[in-house]
Amino acid sequence: MNPLKKISKPYLLVLFSVPYMRNAQNKLCISLAWAKDLIEHADYIENLTLISYFSNEAPYADAVEIENNPALKNVRFVMIPKPKNTLHGLYMLPKMATIIWQEVKKAEIVHSGVASWPIPEAWFICPMLLFKKRFHFINVESAFWRIPKGQKGSIKQKIRATICENLNKWCVQSADLSTFTQEAYKRTLLGNQQHKGFVIPATWIDADNIVNPELLAKLIQFKSAQINAPIKLIFAGRLVFEKGILLLIQAVSDLLDKGYLLSLDIVGDGSLLHECEQLILANKKQANIKLCGTIKYGVDFFNLLHHYDLMVIPSLSDEQPRNVFDAFSQALPVLCADTAGLMQCVENQKTGYFFKTGDISSLKNQLIAVIQNRQALVSLSSACIDAVSNMTHKKMHEKRFEIMHPALVKYAANR
Repeated sequence: MNPLKKISKPYLLVLFSVPYMRNAQNKLCISLAWAKDLIEHADYIENLTLISYFSNEAPYADAVEIENNPALKNVRFVMIPKPKNTLHGLYMLPKMATIIWQEVKKAEIVHSGVASWPIPEAWFICPMLLFKKRFHFINVESAFWRIPKGQKGSIKQKIRATICENLNKWCVQSADLSTFTQEAYKRTLLGNQQHKGFVIPATWIDADNIVNPELLAKLIQFKSAQINAPIKLIFAGRLVFEKGILLLIQAVSDLLDKGYLLSLDIVGDGSLLHECEQLILANKKQANIKLCGTIKYGVDFFNLLHHYDLMVIPSLSDEQPRNVFDAFSQALPVLCADTAGLMQCVENQKTGYFFKTGDISSLKNQLIAVIQNRQALVSLSSACIDAVSNMTHKKMHEKRFEIMHPALVKYAANR
């Protein structure tokens, strides 16, 4: 970041979804992915305060110490005990509000979100800013409160979804600036305030993660030579209903029963792990569908992707999965559901293919089409690299800053 282009005003970031923890040495730490993102924030924000939950749970294996970290020397850490559940969150409401209010008074810029549990950050911030005006920036990466397609929500879930939708619309529309990972979030949440919002897809890759031309040529040559071998599919993500993993396992099982040559490796963990195991066993597909556990995000994960022909992303929710760009960075095309979050990232028959969300027949038909034209699949590899060349994590932050800077100038002029 250009040293002349930095935010010097006191900046408050309130983000509950990525808690603080303490390691065995009693050092304050956060997950590796969040540490990477926080360092990017600190690169262009000179006076940053971070409010987040503190969790007593054991830290992640890849946790990064943040106290006395040179890259975070301009960050002040404020902790709120993590609620045990929604009821406990309501009990803690006065304490949480008091801590946040004290920090809001010190800041000139406040950054929040609408997708944290049990009470979104913006639900605290927006009422406070009615009394203490500050520049308010909201970043929307998820709409978890919306009931995924194909899931029959309970009365409780439907009531919650309605409350969250309306409160979050109010929050986003009252903010001075908002960014969204997809156009659909912007269109549905901003209403008639569209001029205050911008779309910046979420990505976590670095420039040096993207395969170079020499490796790209080798991958294309290798995969071209393997087009008559069984197609190798990979799913990489959380094993939860919203990710559509059970749909994918059943689709692949059905195709195997019909004699198609394919395999599926599942990388990830989650609440549906046992159900995935049981479905694979019930279908007697242990030889072709394998649960591979988790793998550390980074070089090992990117190298793993070189061994596959296609990443399948059968999402049922409208979130924009970051693994789309992970796949593209390794010249790996994707087959994905036609959700709003995915359709803006993937170009049909150029960087991947689509099937109808939640429709197993559509998924199977598209897999058959890919299997029967493997050379066309290989030919997408170069376009994947082209699509991701300007979609790095650093570029994402630079785009956000370029949007925020003129908005801050305009805000200051109108005060």
